[in-house]
Amino acid sequence: MEPWVRFENVELKRKGYYVKYSPKIVSSVKDDTTATLCVRFLREHSLEQCKKIAELEFEYWIKRYPVPLLTLVKFECDTKLRIKNIAEYPYICGVSANEYRWGEFLENELEMQMPSNEELKVIYSDLPSKTSEEVDIKLKQDLIGMRLFKCFLVFTAVIIPALIAFLGWSHPVFSAIALILAWYKCADKWLSLSGRKIKTQAELADEEEKRLKEHHHYHCKLNPKGFERLKHDNFKADREERLRKKLENMHSVELDG
Repeated sequence: MEPWVRFENVELKRKGYYVKYSPKIVSSVKDDTTATLCVRFLREHSLEQCKKIAELEFEYWIKRYPVPLLTLVKFECDTKLRIKNIAEYPYICGVSANEYRWGEFLENELEMQMPSNEELKVIYSDLPSKTSEEVDIKLKQDLIGMRLFKCFLVFTAVIIPALIAFLGWSHPVFSAIALILAWYKCADKWLSLSGRKIKTQAELADEEEKRLKEHHHYHCKLNPKGFERLKHDNFKADREERLRKKLENMHSVELDG
């Protein structure tokens, strides 16, 4: 795999919308990708306002980071507006604040106007970044941790009981331990089957959760259309909640002009 450098996205909240700028990935691999900007409207705007805002945002970001830019327009609010009603394409492509269009890049435009990898690193120098080597090291560390955890589980759940069972034949102490463990398991199982086992709060909560799931599943089967409406409403509410939390943590900066 060719080495690469990925710079962090920039997200800013504006009045009635927010923007997400994704820098161009620095890599020796030749491709037709470039920096992207997504303008997401949170409330109703007129189509003329949407178009003007998108163009102003394009000009702002390509001046801040002079890299060929693709700007997309999206709607986070419920609306029937479509930017294509006033522009042939729902996105802007351009290479400078004075050279852009509602449409695709021209032939060979990206290749001719794209800064070199070293220039990209200078342009994005104010942004945090990760390299492919750093990601590989982190991935290897995570894999080592997972393997150690699996080895621990195998050792405690398999090896230790097997050793106790094996050594129980050769020493009275181990025989007593093996016998106590066997009696404990038998007693625990008998108490569970007879309903006399005192359950922990976690076990009671798990049982209640299972009961509720079975109850809901039964009624969902009786009313599949109602279930689909409920599922749609839940997905919508979850999306709105995630967006709300995201906007709360997003830095608010108004765009001049």
